Amino acid sequence: MLTIQVARPIAGVRVLHAAGRPPTAPPGPTGPEDASAAPQLERAIQAERARLAKEFEQQSVQFSRLCQTAGSIAENLDKLHQETLASNRAEIARLAVEIARKILVYKITQGDYDIQAIVEEALKRAPTRQQIVIRLNPQDLPRCQQYQQENPEDPFAGLEFTADPEIGPGECLVETPKGIVKSFIEEHLEHIGEALRKVEE
Repeated sequence: MLTIQVARPIAGVRVLHAAGRPPTAPPGPTGPEDASAAPQLERAIQAERARLAKEFEQQSVQFSRLCQTAGSIAENLDKLHQETLASNRAEIARLAVEIARKILVYKITQGDYDIQAIVEEALKRAPTRQQIVIRLNPQDLPRCQQYQQENPEDPFAGLEFTADPEIGPGECLVETPKGIVKSFIEEHLEHIGEALRKVEE
């Protein structure tokens, strides 16, 4: 270690640089190499922008193709759906009628029907309201007779009812001098099937 003795106190000290080390250069571009780096950086940025723009354009084209493919698939599925319905029109109508039949049979078995409403609906199709005889299933006859007794002033009370074991429960046959009106379950189901087939056509 070097020791220096001075005769007077030191008023101030300024360090020029550490021993054996050159002075540190101030930050910032000071040489020709730093000046040439700026154009290279700008060119790199422009190249990256061009690459991203090209990649975006490629993705846009690919997305457009995918949309066209999806639209074509949807159109083909709709066409297949329509063709399936057309080819199975009769089967669909038959299944609907069978479902309706099962529901009606269940309701009739449970006695869940209004024979008065059934008779009134059949009377609307009768060609005349004079000399009418209404044939009913024996189990439905007491209901209509009871209603006649409880409502003597109702037009329903002037009708003639008779039991007919060949008429099913929930059905009736209206006889008039000008013709017969049937209200049979199977006939109703047949009309439903015809209506379904016409709608689907």
